[in-house]
Amino acid sequence: MLDTNPLYEQLWSAQARSWGNRTDWGTTPRTASMISLAWGLPDPATFPANQLTAATELVLRDHAATALQYGNVQGYRRLIEVLCKKFKDDEGLTVTPEQVLITNGSSHALSLIARVLLDPGDPIVVEAPTFVGAVNTFLRALAAPYEVLLDEEGIGFADLDRTLGHLQAEGRAAKFIYTIPSFQNPTGLTMSFARRHELLDLAVEHGALIVEDDAYRDICFEGEVPPSLFAIDSTGDIRGHVIRTGTFSKILAAGLRLGWVVAPAEMIEKLTAFKDDGGTNPFAAHVAATFAEAGELALHITDLRQHYRRKRDIMLRAMRAYFPRSVQWTEPTGGFFIWVTLPERVDTTALQQRAWEEGVDFVPGARCFASGEGSRYLRLAFSYNTPDEIEEGIKRLGRTLATVL
Repeated sequence: MLDTNPLYEQLWSAQARSWGNRTDWGTTPRTASMISLAWGLPDPATFPANQLTAATELVLRDHAATALQYGNVQGYRRLIEVLCKKFKDDEGLTVTPEQVLITNGSSHALSLIARVLLDPGDPIVVEAPTFVGAVNTFLRALAAPYEVLLDEEGIGFADLDRTLGHLQAEGRAAKFIYTIPSFQNPTGLTMSFARRHELLDLAVEHGALIVEDDAYRDICFEGEVPPSLFAIDSTGDIRGHVIRTGTFSKILAAGLRLGWVVAPAEMIEKLTAFKDDGGTNPFAAHVAATFAEAGELALHITDLRQHYRRKRDIMLRAMRAYFPRSVQWTEPTGGFFIWVTLPERVDTTALQQRAWEEGVDFVPGARCFASGEGSRYLRLAFSYNTPDEIEEGIKRLGRTLATVL
């Protein structure tokens, strides 16, 4: 731990951590005529610049020779050990360093997985709706995505069973199932504990891997997140069916470009062999590891949960005040997103043009389906904008919806 280091004590002062106690984050709207509620960017007000400055000072003082040099392709060992400790502290999950690969964000992790596992024409199963960036990655690998609709507990069990059985009967078993089980993007839904077990059992039965995208797991506002699919798989009789990805983008700073893969050691070896770099950002990895080893990451995540919960509550209150009664939406217990359902006659791609005229933007639901379906849905993000912008943006969107409906 670094709390006995004089430089640490000097730079990690109470003032340096004071952002966590603020109640006036971003009350003044940014100067722009368009309010975009489209993209799930982290709030810049939460970036711990003072602490990262302190960590950088320590890295350059004590570890410059390695931090500024090419690194190990698997990733900086201290950062891998930080993650192993985090899994143990947060979930009681035992992960060895040989099971972890550091990547350039979780998108890089998904790209590596696609590169290693997919051949042209390989069928995969994806949630509907899902993260459009992942679908685009799999399509670039020329995979064939099959959609399974979500219900209130997660990926639809009966539909998934039929889809996997159909593919297997054709001799085209699904290569993997891609899922975001916790605070899903775009819906904000969390897969139930029972559904996670059902999903894993089906995957084992049909010989399909699971790619678990766990980018939002730490951004939990209330209650407890069910065990990850990787954790459930790790305690089962038959193991090795889950590849889990995560990122520092949501819990520290997106610009560090640090993510990870957790998987059986044999899979990590295969993924590492296809990693064409001289080690993922060794300097940023040193800084992140120093930050976490000082105990700052856990404190920071606690502050983030309070911050984003407040923003979610502001958006939900505004939606109740300004949206027509025929509009429905999810109420997520974590993450960055709210999923909105409109009457069937509304096409949100066309609605977006009207919203732009009111000075507000969102993601049309069709963007979140591999098939291009979902025209009656839209996604809202509450993570980036200030509270005043959220209120005003929802008010503008409410005017648009009232006109259309």
